[in-house]
Amino acid sequence: MHIHGFERTLMDEISLRVHVIAGDRFAVLVDTAMIGYEDMITEALDFVRQCGVPLAFIVNTHAHHDHIGLNRWVQDQTGAKVLSHPWGSRWIADPDLNYQEFVLGFPDIIADTKALRQEVRGTLGPGVPLDMALTGGDFLYPGGLTLEIVETGGHVPGEIGILVREERALILGDAFTALNLPFFHGHVRPALYHRTLKRVRSLVEEGRVDTILSAHLPPWVGVGAILAAIEERQNDLDRLEAAILEMVAGGADTLRSVWQAVSQKWNKLPEFRGLAMISAHLDQLVMEGRIDREGIYYAMMP
Repeated sequence: MHIHGFERTLMDEISLRVHVIAGDRFAVLVDTAMIGYEDMITEALDFVRQCGVPLAFIVNTHAHHDHIGLNRWVQDQTGAKVLSHPWGSRWIADPDLNYQEFVLGFPDIIADTKALRQEVRGTLGPGVPLDMALTGGDFLYPGGLTLEIVETGGHVPGEIGILVREERALILGDAFTALNLPFFHGHVRPALYHRTLKRVRSLVEEGRVDTILSAHLPPWVGVGAILAAIEERQNDLDRLEAAILEMVAGGADTLRSVWQAVSQKWNKLPEFRGLAMISAHLDQLVMEGRIDREGIYYAMMP
């Protein structure tokens, strides 16, 4: 197999993992983890050197801190170019903007704290400009392999996966969100997330994918395991939407109150990822005409 994973524990049963795709001409590093995981990235770079090929590209699946934090550190050692979805270019280049928009999108509800700054901003190294943008249908050819870029947005507005055609393996960042964390792993484009799950299902049903490798969760191997994971996440989306509608119908009429009520119902910590996710679902429900919004207040449609 031409794909090699390197991982460390992140929390409880959740890992932080990067992947090296080693071709005959060059290697690709998928994500760079974050500050504090230099030993894992060193292990990955040592493996690339053992393969006897240069590391030509860093492909960031998306622009969250635990996927891009060591971009500059790797680039300084290898000269590799940084590639990602164009949506993430601003966050990859500017860690302060990244932190501001990712964590402090609703400053009247969640204020800046030393703990939040350490959790996110403290794990981001210097920003780097994006050398090349990748979107669905683009390809990389590292030698003996065909890497097809797949659109996998939803967790963030712009995310990509890498399909290694010869291995029938799809490498994902957070496109399959973790469901059992103490907080909402989150997504900020519900409709796009549905489309991503449908797209991956099609790849599986067409016989193009039989293994999924992700940044945080154990691999899904075999058609049955992947389809079950997709169905679980589709059901989770539907249940979440139903819970939000239930809370609005029950009198929760602001983003803060809906977020707090849903977090309590699902036994999740009320934190910034879940807040952004609940806001996104409310926006979509308003757009679909299923709930009404006047200023900061929400209500069921008459």
